[in-house]
Amino acid sequence: MGHILLLIYSLLAPVIAGLYAVFFLFSPRRSLMKSLGGELKERLGLVPASEGPRPVWIHAASLGEVKAISKLAPELSAAFKAPLLITSSTASGRAEGAKLGAARLAPLDFYFSAANFIKKNNPLMLVVAETEIWPATLYAAARAGVPVFMVNARISQKTLGLYKVLGPLTRLAFSGVKQVLAQTEADAERFRGLSGLKDKVQTTGNLKYDLLGVSPAGQDQVRHFFEASDWGDAPVFTAGSTHPEEEPVVIQAWLEARKAVPGLKLVLVPRHPEKLFASEAVLKERGAAFMRWSSALVPEATDCLIVDAMGLLQAFYSASAVCFVGGTLDNTGGHNLLEPALFSKPALFGPNYGNARHAGDALIKEKGGFLVETAPQLAAKLSELLTDTPALQAARSSAAKTLSGLRGATAKTVSTITSAVS
Repeated sequence: MGHILLLIYSLLAPVIAGLYAVFFLFSPRRSLMKSLGGELKERLGLVPASEGPRPVWIHAASLGEVKAISKLAPELSAAFKAPLLITSSTASGRAEGAKLGAARLAPLDFYFSAANFIKKNNPLMLVVAETEIWPATLYAAARAGVPVFMVNARISQKTLGLYKVLGPLTRLAFSGVKQVLAQTEADAERFRGLSGLKDKVQTTGNLKYDLLGVSPAGQDQVRHFFEASDWGDAPVFTAGSTHPEEEPVVIQAWLEARKAVPGLKLVLVPRHPEKLFASEAVLKERGAAFMRWSSALVPEATDCLIVDAMGLLQAFYSASAVCFVGGTLDNTGGHNLLEPALFSKPALFGPNYGNARHAGDALIKEKGGFLVETAPQLAAKLSELLTDTPALQAARSSAAKTLSGLRGATAKTVSTITSAVS
């Protein structure tokens, strides 16, 4: 039954790809089709193989996934003393992959295209990042004796249900998978529910946490601002990556917290600096003294700084006592909740942090981050932390501990793969 489903899938794959091409051709995004002619050979797996030793083949769907494996890839290359072959489904992903090694567009998930690509390149292994599950390619790798590793793997409950319905095809596709290295234990449990994977799954963490690092950008500029202003040793509250719907809430909370913490300063770092006018109107209405970062002057008695420039967020997080991470009080889904923890700073954030669910849950559990839903809640937590020095120090330590505990996925992934192949 599995082979019949795979045959049907393989026959449908080129048809579906053709329909997508027609759709884009007649859509406003038709410009994406300009390079189709030059890409077609790659899409069909017909390009010449890279010369040299057998490569470690890593497939990452698009730009974000390629960036996620940017630390893992060279470490695997070094561990196996082998060159890298990076494939991606998008041109931007291929361009990013070229920074790591030989890069190609992934062949269409049509059995003969995938099998031809594997035969030409003869990879040592196939390492698949995150959610990329291509049945024909995985089966072609299994038939060729190429071990498959799924890394930084995640799967939703909805996708799990689909693969369970296609049980025979799923079992066939996963027949060559050696290990599934999941981001979270919840992901691992879902993968264990799929045919043929029960004993091949472990949790190794999220590779993206290992990429977090301190940037020196803006540090000197921010230091100069503090020296030139009258802010001195005043406590600073930075709200980073905020959206227009959130900024009135943040401003109201800051003004309320100032009653308990006189002299508290606010640094507002919007996600989109071009949308500042509404926030400035709120500040004017409340009688708050504010200025823009781009202002040539640094007036005295300024209580709020609006940062209308890019690349300065980390510098302000490092200079703050407490931070708020935006995209969590609207429907965005949250930005980088762990960035304040790089500087041992506690993070406050709203309930909509689905884009960083694991990090947010870990911060809340360890008390290195705190959930707030309204301006009064935000003001109360901010006041509590800034008027209780032991509580603030404990939150700072917990934030750093949380980040440290989430790191290490790269080393675990490399160790697991080398052990499984040797």
